[in-house]
Formats: sequence, C-alpha cells, structure tokens
Amino acid sequence: MALQRTTLANEVQTMPGPTGWILRRLLTKEKLDKKYDDFMKQVNDDDEPDFVSLQCGLVKQPAKWIREHASYNVEEALSKHVTCHCLAITGQKDFQVRNEFCTRGKASELVPNAASVEVHRPVNLTHLLRSMEGEAKMMNMKKDYKEMSKLPFDEEVVDITYAWCDRVLFEKQQ
Repeated sequence: MALQRTTLANEVQTMPGPTGWILRRLLTKEKLDKKYDDFMKQVNDDDEPDFVSLQCGLVKQPAKWIREHASYNVEEALSKHVTCHCLAITGQKDFQVRNEFCTRGKASELVPNAASVEVHRPVNLTHLLRSMEGEAKMMNMKKDYKEMSKLPFDEEVVDITYAWCDRVLFEKQQ
C-alpha cells in the first residue's frame, strides 16, 4: 500500500490546473500516510473487530481479512511450498505492484524450489491483464478499470500463457 500512496502523492504534485492546486493541499504524502496509520490502528485494535467503519460509517472494511493479509508472509510461503513450474507476468503499466521485481533473478529467489521459472513484463499491460494506451494514472484508475473491464484479455498475455502451457505440459511428455 505504500507504493500506491507514494504514486498518488507524486501524481498530485504534477497535476496541472485548479484541480491540481486543490489536491496538492489535500493529498500530501504525510496526510496519506497518517490516514493509513490511523486506519491500521483501527484494524489492529485490541478488541480485534471484524469490520472497521470509514467515512462516517458509510463504508465498512473487513478488518479481520486485512489483519490476516498483513500477517501472511508470502515470500516464506513461496520459498517453502512452491515446487511446480512458475509463470510470472506483471505489466509495466500495473501501478498496484512493483513490476521491476518481475525478473528471472528475483522470481528464482522467491521460488527456489520451482521446477522452472519464466517471467514477462509486457509494456502496456495493467493489473487487469488488459492493454492500455497512454499513461496509467492512479487518479484515473476507477474510470480506466471500468472501461478496460469490457475489453478482452491482452493478446500478448494469452499468447505467453498458451506458449508456456505448451512448453510445460507437452514438451516434457515427448
């Protein structure tokens, strides 16, 4: 979540016009961090609530799920349990994850016991596995995701997946 807060704060700093001027006063990195810290204090409260209310009680967030998600060590689980063939695909326009970590070296480090590891970073791919022309921005995410959800999966992702399945499932049997 730190990535998203940083990305949003950086976008706001470069926004032009009156909207940018207003948002630069309302959405600073410090304010976003404080809001997140306050939210996590509610989530991790001593009485361990199942839900946390936000925005004057209008929105409920699943506190129990957030606690479980935060306590789960993904790297440990991957290194301990994954022994199958692995395909990692992260788009360069996916601002919800750090795509620079999608490298063969990092993937091999995360899944050392994997039978094989293959990684891809398509240039225009987003978190929804759809292509996007233009610049991916957090401020436009809701609108862009709504439009992209109507589109088919990125053809490059489908081709990569089919080719990987053919190599992993059928070349080994011949």
